Amino acid sequence: MVAIKLWNFLKGYVIIKIEGLSIEKFLNLIMVNDVYIWDIERKNYTTIVAKVSLKGFKEIVSFAKKTNCRVSVISKRGLPFVISRLKRRKSLVLGAAISLILIYAFSTFIWEINIETVNNVNEKVVLEKLSHLGLKPGVSKFAIDVNKIETEFLLQNNDISWIGINIKGTNAFVKVVGKTKPQEVLSKDEPCNIIAKKDGIIYKMTVLEGEAVKKVGDTVKAGDIIVTGIIEKPGLETRFVHADGQIIGRTWYEVYADAELKKEVFERTNNKITVTKIIFGNNTITISPKKVDFKNFEKEEKEIISKNFPVRIIKEVYYETKPKTIVLSKEEAKNIAFEKALKELEKVLGPQSKIVNKKESYVIIQDKILRANITAEVLEEIGMKEKISYIGGEH
Repeated sequence: MVAIKLWNFLKGYVIIKIEGLSIEKFLNLIMVNDVYIWDIERKNYTTIVAKVSLKGFKEIVSFAKKTNCRVSVISKRGLPFVISRLKRRKSLVLGAAISLILIYAFSTFIWEINIETVNNVNEKVVLEKLSHLGLKPGVSKFAIDVNKIETEFLLQNNDISWIGINIKGTNAFVKVVGKTKPQEVLSKDEPCNIIAKKDGIIYKMTVLEGEAVKKVGDTVKAGDIIVTGIIEKPGLETRFVHADGQIIGRTWYEVYADAELKKEVFERTNNKITVTKIIFGNNTITISPKKVDFKNFEKEEKEIISKNFPVRIIKEVYYETKPKTIVLSKEEAKNIAFEKALKELEKVLGPQSKIVNKKESYVIIQDKILRANITAEVLEEIGMKEKISYIGGEH
């Protein structure tokens, strides 16, 4: 049925109204002459409405004359009529086509960069550094290499422990985790607070000294005081103590990693050329059976005689390589990507951190890259001591 409807749409058809006193005779003529007519609906004794193909319509006009019936067209349907209307509105069609092309063209660019930072990383600084690496509003999505930008960013910023870049539509979502600064070691007689070193929800608290200002279940931001070392009681002198205890919080991390579904690797062929170099002083003698003219090659070098010897002999082996395209299945790419994502997650977690919940998902980008995403809920120590600065009992 669907195929017939599609065929009629492609070929075109008309909805017609037939009026007359000999409608049954008219329909008999149609059937005898194998004219396909469908969706026949009787409106009254002298009127019916039906659908007929363009070819069939030309034939039934003569039948209408023979039976003294009148045929009129109610509407024209199908692709031929759509095309005909569009031809009369060329400027409209052209405008629609240009609009679609522009929409597609603009969708291939990144127009907004969303920055999320952890551990007091400056968002504006991150945005500037990403811009220098090529990730900025207006850049083509095809012109950036996410893995390369992530690697370069980490190499250039020693205070960053992890960065993840995820491209969704025309937006780039960037999460940056700063390295946790070593906690200042304070002596037991130095007054201090326990503050949150990262965002989270307090899961467990053990307060040994000081006064808790937060409780289990509270949400805290990095820098919030959890246990204060300033003890104030009505009618008593304010005391400054060394707050102590353990604060376990629920925190969340999101990491990404990519695996190429199709990549080019270079494999060694059976061809190789061995070059021997004899070096004495500033002079070098090269012994080679022929010129190394491989288009692609891998080089291995081995020193046969110790560097301390007056004469050095170096053996160089050039192995010819040829490109080979490796195609990974979706499952293979998923295994690789999720394994890499887990390693990225381990980099930002402390040794005592415990993953209590983990959600995994993935997307395939342009049929080339499988991007794995892991969102992990973690239990970890989120408290750190911060010295209280005060003068003469004032705070």
